[in-house]
Amino acid sequence: MKRLIKQLGIFSACVLLPASVAAQDTLPTRISYTLSAEAAVGTGDFTAYQLVTNRHHVLSVRPNTAYMRGAVNIAHTLAANTVLSGCIDAIASVHADHSTYLQQCYANLSYKSLFLEVGAREEQPVLRDDLLSSGAFAKGTNAKPVPQVHIGTNGFVDVPFTRGWLQANFDGGYGKALDGDYRERAFYRGEDVNYSYATGIWYHQKHLYFRTNPTKKFFVTAGIDHVVQFAGTKHDYAIKDAPTTIEKSLNFKTFYNVILPVGDKNYFEHQANEDWVYGNHLGTMTVQIGWNIDRHHLLQAYVDDPFEDGSGMRKGNGWDGLWGLQYDNKKPGKQIVRRAVAEFLQTTNQSGPLHWDGGDYPEPVRSQITDKVVGNDSYYSHTFYGSYAHYGMTFGNALLTSPIYNTDGFNDFKDTRVKAWHLGLCGEITDRLSYLVKGSYREGWGTYKVPLSTKHHSFDAVFKGIYNAGPWQFGAAYAFDKGNIYGDCSSLNINIAYHGKIL
Repeated sequence: MKRLIKQLGIFSACVLLPASVAAQDTLPTRISYTLSAEAAVGTGDFTAYQLVTNRHHVLSVRPNTAYMRGAVNIAHTLAANTVLSGCIDAIASVHADHSTYLQQCYANLSYKSLFLEVGAREEQPVLRDDLLSSGAFAKGTNAKPVPQVHIGTNGFVDVPFTRGWLQANFDGGYGKALDGDYRERAFYRGEDVNYSYATGIWYHQKHLYFRTNPTKKFFVTAGIDHVVQFAGTKHDYAIKDAPTTIEKSLNFKTFYNVILPVGDKNYFEHQANEDWVYGNHLGTMTVQIGWNIDRHHLLQAYVDDPFEDGSGMRKGNGWDGLWGLQYDNKKPGKQIVRRAVAEFLQTTNQSGPLHWDGGDYPEPVRSQITDKVVGNDSYYSHTFYGSYAHYGMTFGNALLTSPIYNTDGFNDFKDTRVKAWHLGLCGEITDRLSYLVKGSYREGWGTYKVPLSTKHHSFDAVFKGIYNAGPWQFGAAYAFDKGNIYGDCSSLNINIAYHGKIL
């Protein structure tokens, strides 16, 4: 709690002070706040999956949990086309993975279509529907935000000299994961369970999308997401009574090297604590086609192709990917169907079950290996960094079950070879009452290294109603899980929020 108060004080000095000065002059300053509370009660080992997933780990996976949340948002116009904004967002929970913490704390400086931002923020997906989709593979909305320094564009902007025919969207930066203490507390050495964990992990992310004019009858969006875990320390307990630590370097060269997957191909001979490729790289290549049926109705088809290394980027992973259709109804007024999403996720191929590459071995073995088979991409896992997760929740698509759900304490992903079908639907019943329905069915076969003896399966659904009354919002939902992944869970959920303005 003391740490939270200290963080609040530091951020207030950076953001609230400029806002108070602005109140004394003629430049506009806007200050708003949101107070909310949410509770989920029910049966089973976990809060139902659809209530927790793709919400930045706000609601705990533990059953019978609740929280109170308060956020203050500030926006101050410095000059024409220049806005300084910020947010402080704190949560206090009971029977949860974290009791009290800052969910968001950031400052943003925007000039025209560009921004510079520092801090932790709940980033929204650029292409995927943040409410209805099963989630992006690389830069999803399932885990708590990572504090970072990044720059980018505010939405899509016109590419110069294309006369509006081509638009671009960019974001890129560096940050640091905050879950080192969590990984240390959650770790225990057990035979056939865990032997290592990593702390102090740094994070690099970027995306670049190009889109043709979206007002035309047909338009195309294509681009790439790329994320990297790098630096940090691995705590190795392979030898029970002789633990060792391995530290990865962190310097200017490291920040440069992780921009692309490069490294030291002679790292065995150099005996450095580095890799053939610096860091844990993964991402998504996206192609999306849009059809403006008319001025009110839009249909889009997309595929997100995941990659963990070069074989995935060459589409050596077969039909792996998130395949989807999205419908948007932009007609004003009450619409029974406002948006709808249908998706199929496959991650079973992973470029095949085998990986045999001389670069993985020192001399004299390396030169003796003349055949090369690259596969076993092992999505979301890495020998040094362990799981691609933050506080136990995957950064990516939550249909690949997060380590936080492992009841045996395993700190990595156990089931990443999956096939899943997902549907989402939302709309308005009256001017004040809206609804949300989502459901997923998934099957899993474990990993190539440790296949499951019994296929995992789960059907998860949520039915939610939202009532808006001016600044007040009330929500009630029922969600359930059936299967052998999360068990049979059933949760009733209620939430209330109030949005107000100070200036």
